[in-house]
Amino acid sequence: MKLPKINLATMVKRLRQPENLLLLGVLFVALALRLWGIGFGLPYLYHYDERFYVNTALNLGAGVLNNPPYAATGLSNILFVEYAGYYVLGRLIGWFASAQEFEAAVRNNPTVIYLLARTTIAFMGTATVASIYYLARRTRDQTTGLIAATLLAMSFLHVRDSHYAVPDIAMPFFVVLALTLALVGMSEQKKHYIYWASLVGGLAVSMKWTGAIIALPVFWASVSMSESKNLVGRLFNRIVFGVAALFVLGFAIGSPQILANPAPYLQEVLGQYRAGQAGGFEIWQVDTLPGWLFYGRTLLWGIGLPFLILSIIGLGRRLILALRGDNVSILLLSFPLVYYLLMGATRHYFARYTLPLVPFLALFAAEAVAVIATRMKFKTTKSQWVAMSILILMVVAYPLIASIRHNVVLAREDTRTQAKAWIETNVSKGARIAVDWPIHTPPLSTPERVAPFSDVVFDVTIVGGGGLSEHSLVWYESQGYDYLITTSHICNIPLVDTERETLRRAFYTSLDQELELVQSFWPNATQTEPPFIFDEIYGPAMSLWQRERPGPVIRIYRLTP
Repeated sequence: MKLPKINLATMVKRLRQPENLLLLGVLFVALALRLWGIGFGLPYLYHYDERFYVNTALNLGAGVLNNPPYAATGLSNILFVEYAGYYVLGRLIGWFASAQEFEAAVRNNPTVIYLLARTTIAFMGTATVASIYYLARRTRDQTTGLIAATLLAMSFLHVRDSHYAVPDIAMPFFVVLALTLALVGMSEQKKHYIYWASLVGGLAVSMKWTGAIIALPVFWASVSMSESKNLVGRLFNRIVFGVAALFVLGFAIGSPQILANPAPYLQEVLGQYRAGQAGGFEIWQVDTLPGWLFYGRTLLWGIGLPFLILSIIGLGRRLILALRGDNVSILLLSFPLVYYLLMGATRHYFARYTLPLVPFLALFAAEAVAVIATRMKFKTTKSQWVAMSILILMVVAYPLIASIRHNVVLAREDTRTQAKAWIETNVSKGARIAVDWPIHTPPLSTPERVAPFSDVVFDVTIVGGGGLSEHSLVWYESQGYDYLITTSHICNIPLVDTERETLRRAFYTSLDQELELVQSFWPNATQTEPPFIFDEIYGPAMSLWQRERPGPVIRIYRLTP
């Protein structure tokens, strides 16, 4: 394989062109939207999944190659390199005198570690904007590329999840990059691009298993390179075998430890699949809709109705072209269509699973805008541009406003942080407290777990499962608990088991009737419950306009003797 030649003088000259200056402006806006509020919650950790990937990276430094929950390790391996660089820099500057001091610093205040991880994701999200620009430019023209980049840059769901140190933004970045390389290779009949596409495709799988679907367009591009006239010759040629080998190599580069010990990872994949068969996750009933409708509704609040309608128009156009045998359309559709059909069939519902579709929807919507603009009759080119600009503004209005509102809310103090400060001031040291779950409740220090910047230690029991309702009030009283702390992030999620859920509802209702509510913390001044969907446990989603700050409703009850 060989890399394409880069001429720096030519690059500088191209950057000065108006279209490229516009692209730089779009990328600047994209990065700004993804960095604004990036420090939410820190030094406390309020995104439940971030710690898995960060801890896996840190454990690599301690020589631990495999650790639960055995998720894809590609992102953790990237973070490991960053953390190693941070450690070396710290040793040179004098921040850390030893590995033990580095570990102690991270435990006392993990802010830098998580900012590095979140910033990495923010840049990957922005890089995806650049990739979709180039992909759209190759499929149509530069104007379409700019429109696609603008749509993705301001897509609320993509902006929101680009703040989180999890691989749901990283995988689509490698997917779009791989598909772009495959398209260039197929269009220009240059096999080294397809080889690079297969290597990048392997990296996509190392970020998240569902990235494996990128093998379809890469394989299609490699088959199209064959000059053989019979099917067997087209399917079995040197390019196809080379692509397969490089795909595995890309995965091995991204996740070498999985190849060394695949069994626990395969078991985790199977367990995750089974966990979502009831329309939720494990004991939780995330939604009752069929999967395809669930992800459609997610896109409705994630990108907005005008954006979604244009995407469907553009998708329909590509479907017609694909049915007519257009290789480019087949290539473009193979990943998003198969991904949507498979994810919709699993009944394993998370809004983040929609993210790999968003760049492609931006592409299809941009193509739809371009087609509509060219088919409408205008007297002048200027009129055409004005009409196109108005249409684009209508499409990006909701996602842009939602993204800005999200960042404003996210940057404010979380209700859990507020509750923590109140408890440390008003509750006696050593008090016995029971809470629903970790992460979703105030980060209190215990003898076993010291929270950053906490001088007061409490005897805290994390109940888990369905929350505090796992035990009766009589049980809590008999065990000598002083306080119960509930969080709406747990209370608002129904259980799959309806009988158990009925008992659970009754328990939480009884708290207001039988216990003293000593304090509560709300994400708004009106003290009303914001709209709730499961994804709210990670960050503001549908409740943007009913919130003034992030976090759940926290209620603190005192048990009377």
